[in-house]
Amino acid sequence: MAAIPARSIVDQFVFRPTGSTVCALTFLLHHVTATLERCSYVRCLMIDISKAFDRVDHPTLLTKINKLDLPPHAINWIISYLGGRSQILKRKGQLSASAEINTSIVQGSGIGPMLFVVMESDLSTMSSVNILLKYAEFISAI
Repeated sequence: MAAIPARSIVDQFVFRPTGSTVCALTFLLHHVTATLERCSYVRCLMIDISKAFDRVDHPTLLTKINKLDLPPHAINWIISYLGGRSQILKRKGQLSASAEINTSIVQGSGIGPMLFVVMESDLSTMSSVNILLKYAEFISAI
């Protein structure tokens, strides 16, 4: 898979070799401390986007993937990987009708983290004064 441009993941602290909770907290602490040296206060907005893997919109993700320098067969493989999934709900012994899944990335998959990084790589602040720190906790069952 072609590399995502480094400028797209500079604020990303997971799913990369140098990313970790410690790195993310160190980055945050550095910027808070530096700001407090110049200002009397710091505002932090922290958003917990729980279930982020479950909310990845496939058409949006594929639009972003098409902008990467990937060979057509790799893009077709990703389209095939994301498509054709369905789910059935069982409640009190009753099965629902099958429903197509057109959002989410399979957690625990090898390609899932990279797809998630592609999905959120274009998130940015509206002002150059602000910083953005992105961290997702990926837990896979063993």
